[in-house]
Amino acid sequence: MRAYRGQENPDRRGEVVFAIRQLSGEILLHTKHRYEKPIYRLPTGRIERGESVEEALFREIDEETGQNVQLCRFLGVLDCHFINENSTIPFVSYVFYLQSLSEELCPSDKEEIAGFRTVPVHEMESIAQSLRSLDSHRRCWGYWRSLAHDVVYSALNCGQPT
Repeated sequence: MRAYRGQENPDRRGEVVFAIRQLSGEILLHTKHRYEKPIYRLPTGRIERGESVEEALFREIDEETGQNVQLCRFLGVLDCHFINENSTIPFVSYVFYLQSLSEELCPSDKEEIAGFRTVPVHEMESIAQSLRSLDSHRRCWGYWRSLAHDVVYSALNCGQPT
């Protein structure tokens, strides 16, 4: 896991996680250049000190996708605690569901975002499982990242076949 998640960071109080349904009906995933191999997951972004959760959500959506979106609903909060030697650091993830109003993807943060793909909602469960199955130094990170995918799957699948 990246070092700052296991340490107190006065400029970061949590993150937003956004599941954006594209016009095709599928959910947007992204990958980043720093990953050793393509790992597709829901986009996320920091909530800075003094910034509201909603401000962070729309700023990060603009940075990571460039899409015009409509907020559909808030899906939940993941209240995690990272243990680093003798300290426990709280970290909160706010999970949102949104609808894209445009097809174009134009992230302003092109140096970080390496690519996009979309998946049907019912595949979110297998995306979560693939994150939990990462090996080496990404194992704990993958498990932690899988949790938001589980929330999205549970909230949006609505009894659809898996």
